[in-house]
Amino acid sequence: MTEPQKRWPGFNYEPVPGLMNRHISRYLRTQRKNMLRFFQERGLYVLAERMSQIRKSRQGMMAKNRMFQEVLNDYSKLVNPVVSSAPVPGSVLQPPPDDAAPSGEAANQ
Repeated sequence: MTEPQKRWPGFNYEPVPGLMNRHISRYLRTQRKNMLRFFQERGLYVLAERMSQIRKSRQGMMAKNRMFQEVLNDYSKLVNPVVSSAPVPGSVLQPPPDDAAPSGEAANQ
Protein backbone atom coordinates (compact mmCIF):
# COMPACT_ATOMS: atom_id res chain seq x y z
CA MET A 1 0.00 0.00 0.00
CA THR A 2 1.09 3.57 -0.45
CA GLU A 3 2.36 5.62 2.44
CA PRO A 4 0.00 8.40 3.57
CA GLN A 5 0.92 11.82 2.29
CA LYS A 6 2.40 14.17 4.88
CA ARG A 7 0.40 17.35 5.35
CA TRP A 8 3.24 19.81 5.91
CA PRO A 9 6.47 18.24 4.71
CA GLY A 10 8.43 21.41 5.46
CA PHE A 11 7.71 21.13 9.19
CA ASN A 12 8.95 17.52 9.47
CA TYR A 13 5.85 16.82 11.57
CA GLU A 14 4.99 13.24 12.39
CA PRO A 15 1.47 12.86 13.80
CA VAL A 16 1.36 11.03 17.11
CA PRO A 17 -1.61 8.60 17.21
CA GLY A 18 -2.20 9.03 20.97
CA LEU A 19 -2.30 12.79 20.65
CA MET A 20 -4.59 12.62 17.63
CA ASN A 21 -6.95 10.27 19.48
CA ARG A 22 -7.00 12.64 22.43
CA HIS A 23 -7.95 15.57 20.20
CA ILE A 24 -10.66 13.53 18.49
CA SER A 25 -12.15 12.35 21.79
CA ARG A 26 -12.06 15.86 23.23
CA TYR A 27 -13.90 17.17 20.16
CA LEU A 28 -16.53 14.40 20.33
CA ARG A 29 -17.02 14.94 24.08
CA THR A 30 -17.63 18.65 23.47
CA GLN A 31 -20.13 17.86 20.73
CA ARG A 32 -21.99 15.39 22.97
CA LYS A 33 -22.25 18.01 25.72
CA ASN A 34 -23.58 20.48 23.17
CA MET A 35 -26.13 17.92 21.97
CA LEU A 36 -27.26 17.20 25.54
CA ARG A 37 -27.70 20.93 26.22
CA PHE A 38 -29.48 21.36 22.88
CA PHE A 39 -32.04 18.64 23.69
CA GLN A 40 -32.61 19.93 27.23
CA GLU A 41 -33.18 23.50 26.06
CA ARG A 42 -35.85 22.32 23.62
CA GLY A 43 -37.63 20.08 26.11
CA LEU A 44 -36.63 16.83 24.39
CA TYR A 45 -35.91 15.09 27.69
CA VAL A 46 -36.27 11.57 26.26
CA LEU A 47 -33.40 12.19 23.84
CA ALA A 48 -31.37 13.91 26.57
CA GLU A 49 -31.90 10.92 28.86
CA ARG A 50 -30.79 8.54 26.09
CA MET A 51 -27.64 10.64 25.68
CA SER A 52 -26.89 10.28 29.41
CA GLN A 53 -27.55 6.54 29.33
CA ILE A 54 -25.21 6.07 26.38
CA ARG A 55 -22.50 8.12 28.09
CA LYS A 56 -22.74 6.00 31.25
CA SER A 57 -22.89 2.66 29.42
CA ARG A 58 -19.87 0.37 29.39
CA GLN A 59 -19.48 0.26 25.62
CA GLY A 60 -16.49 1.06 23.47
CA MET A 61 -16.03 4.43 21.81
CA MET A 62 -17.18 3.22 18.37
CA ALA A 63 -20.35 1.62 19.76
CA LYS A 64 -21.17 4.77 21.70
CA ASN A 65 -20.64 6.91 18.61
CA ARG A 66 -23.02 4.65 16.67
CA MET A 67 -25.65 5.01 19.38
CA PHE A 68 -25.19 8.79 19.51
CA GLN A 69 -25.70 8.84 15.74
CA GLU A 70 -28.96 6.91 16.19
CA VAL A 71 -30.13 9.59 18.64
CA LEU A 72 -29.32 12.26 16.04
CA ASN A 73 -31.17 10.29 13.37
CA ASP A 74 -34.23 10.05 15.64
CA TYR A 75 -34.10 13.80 16.23
CA SER A 76 -33.81 14.39 12.49
CA LYS A 77 -36.89 12.22 11.86
CA LEU A 78 -38.74 14.15 14.55
CA VAL A 79 -38.08 17.62 13.13
CA ASN A 80 -38.14 16.66 9.43
CA PRO A 81 -41.28 14.61 8.86
CA VAL A 82 -41.50 12.48 5.75
CA VAL A 83 -43.34 14.29 2.99
CA SER A 84 -45.70 12.17 0.96
CA SER A 85 -45.02 12.18 -2.76
CA ALA A 86 -48.68 12.13 -3.81
CA PRO A 87 -49.26 14.44 -6.78
CA VAL A 88 -51.15 17.65 -6.17
CA PRO A 89 -54.38 17.80 -8.20
CA GLY A 90 -54.08 20.24 -11.06
CA SER A 91 -50.29 20.33 -10.84
CA VAL A 92 -48.41 21.12 -14.03
CA LEU A 93 -45.91 18.37 -13.33
CA GLN A 94 -48.33 15.45 -13.21
CA PRO A 95 -49.25 13.55 -16.41
CA PRO A 96 -52.71 14.10 -17.91
CA PRO A 97 -55.42 11.65 -16.87
CA ASP A 98 -56.02 8.67 -19.18
CA ASP A 99 -59.65 9.51 -20.07
CA ALA A 100 -58.71 13.04 -21.20
CA ALA A 101 -55.99 11.85 -23.58
CA PRO A 102 -57.30 11.12 -27.11
CA SER A 103 -56.82 7.50 -28.02
CA GLY A 104 -56.75 6.27 -31.63
CA GLU A 105 -60.30 4.86 -31.55
CA ALA A 106 -61.85 7.86 -29.73
CA ALA A 107 -60.18 10.33 -32.09
CA ASN A 108 -61.61 8.53 -35.18
CA GLN A 109 -65.23 8.74 -34.01
